[in-house]
Amino acid sequence: MGVNHNELLSAAECADRLGLTIRALKVYEDRGLITPRRTEKKWRLYGAVEIARLTEIMALRRLGLSLTRITEMLAGTAPALGQTLAVQQSAFLDLRDRVEHSLSLIDAALQKIERGDALSIDELLMLARKTEMTGLSPDAVAWNRYELTRPRREVSFVPENGWA
Repeated sequence: MGVNHNELLSAAECADRLGLTIRALKVYEDRGLITPRRTEKKWRLYGAVEIARLTEIMALRRLGLSLTRITEMLAGTAPALGQTLAVQQSAFLDLRDRVEHSLSLIDAALQKIERGDALSIDELLMLARKTEMTGLSPDAVAWNRYELTRPRREVSFVPENGWA
């Protein structure tokens, strides 16, 4: 089932449910990242569109991007929640596959050691390469996938060497 486009949350409800502060919501609004609706008394209201954009912002923040960079990236684009979630899903599936592969290598090495066999230098090198924890960041993988799938803007290009 899709998103309920009729439900609206106050700033406090939205911040609480997303784990943000009301101040963060205000900063995102001041930067033009979100445009909440307003009540007659000028209270901010957040619906599905705003929450989709906030989810996208939060995912990009977890990737380590600054608000300035996020603002540049998202300027003039509609929230792409499905795309963002698909990128996150893909990153976590890739991470799971890599962890499972690393665990199988470690398990095989442990079984060999328990049998009293020594690991060869080649096996030790493979373990060191294939089980490196620094390369397992889902955020790094997600960032790469986001960069590949995000909307692009057309720019004019004139080659310097005269090639057409």
